[in-house]
Amino acid sequence: MIWLLLGSTTDKQMLKNLNSLQWKNRVVILNEVKDHDRILQVLESQKKEISERDILWFILLGNYSISNYSGTLSESFVHDLRQRFEFKNNQVILIGKDGGLKSIYDGVDLPKVFSEIDSMPMRQQEMQRQ
Repeated sequence: MIWLLLGSTTDKQMLKNLNSLQWKNRVVILNEVKDHDRILQVLESQKKEISERDILWFILLGNYSISNYSGTLSESFVHDLRQRFEFKNNQVILIGKDGGLKSIYDGVDLPKVFSEIDSMPMRQQEMQRQ
């Protein structure tokens, strides 16, 4: 299991904002979630489902992030996310492949997130192709 923190190094491009993820990934942002160690275990246990749905997730904790993104995050990444969205603690935000805000959840409920994604027309097409 590899969790990347802000400033880690890999071969992938440095992620400065969400724009470069558009049309490639759905994004789930978890802000200041309670018991983030347990949430990491839940995310790891759902790795296959997350991958099938092209989800990149980011857990924001203070000024840094834990993520399944395989590249590095710019120093301003978390700050830029916090400026773009008005987060509340323990809030989860779903962003579609089109870059649009799809839902805001109070608390972490992955089955609910998966269900919403699976109801999206683009995801329906993806499932038919598989």
